[in-house]
Amino acid sequence: MADLITIRPGVGVGDVRFGATRDEVRTIAGEPAEILPSEEDSGSELWVYESAAIALGFAAEENHRLVSCETYSAKATFNGEALVGLDRDAAEAALERAGADEGVYLAEDEEEGSGQIAVPRLGLSLWFAEHAVESVGWSVLFDDDDHVLWPTT
Repeated sequence: MADLITIRPGVGVGDVRFGATRDEVRTIAGEPAEILPSEEDSGSELWVYESAAIALGFAAEENHRLVSCETYSAKATFNGEALVGLDRDAAEAALERAGADEGVYLAEDEEEGSGQIAVPRLGLSLWFAEHAVESVGWSVLFDDDDHVLWPTT
């Protein structure tokens, strides 16, 4: 099975790179358990791989290429460390060890223990529920003119 647990901000996830077409992702990762139409972007899709606890986002405006990922898997790693399930302090420490703490901002929700840690320069967000990381999302990066910076390595 393809690596769908290694978080690679700005690049993709494991064996799958941002910019891949749906056919390329299907060849690498297999058929998704579910394909959901985007509620926010007409024509875009979210492919759900339940066995890996990940959703892969394809943007219509980018010719249906892979542009985002979100994982709920406690096995998913960023810089060799699992993030899902960590409390806020442990998550911040993991980001710091990865050198990803510069430019971080925190957003608190009204609900106790909920919120977000975002690292805009990496397109990376950690979402909290009940005082622990519930999911990690990341995407392609953009230049100052909002053009996608497709990964080159």
